[in-house]
Amino acid sequence: MRTLIRIVAVLVIIGGGGAFYVWQFMWNKKAPDASKGKAIIFTAVDLAKEYNQDEKLADSKYLDKKIEVSGLVSEIDKDQDGGVLVILQTSDPSAGVQCAMEDKGVTVNKGQNITIRGICSGNGITGISLKGCKLKQ
Repeated sequence: MRTLIRIVAVLVIIGGGGAFYVWQFMWNKKAPDASKGKAIIFTAVDLAKEYNQDEKLADSKYLDKKIEVSGLVSEIDKDQDGGVLVILQTSDPSAGVQCAMEDKGVTVNKGQNITIRGICSGNGITGISLKGCKLKQ
């Protein structure tokens, strides 16, 4: 009986430690600061072309990497967290480069030509997504 209690106690400690690790280091992990360091530079049109040609290859080169993208603002929207979502125009009117801005108070205008730095999170149904985005000054 004592052996069983010891085994259960060890499993509880291991499980608790694993849960703490996931909570502390994975879920609370801050996204890298996209405004610092080197970034891969694109126009929104060229980034979309790369993804349209070969999505898997583009993901292997750009996923979770710092991207600096320039282009014309086609839309400004809110994301599910109430943050600003800036969509840059590409040659495909139904799929732009979606930039989830880090600053919820950022102001840009439709038709404005801007440069944004963010972390590439891949291609979705409505276009390529960047997270943790900041306007480049």
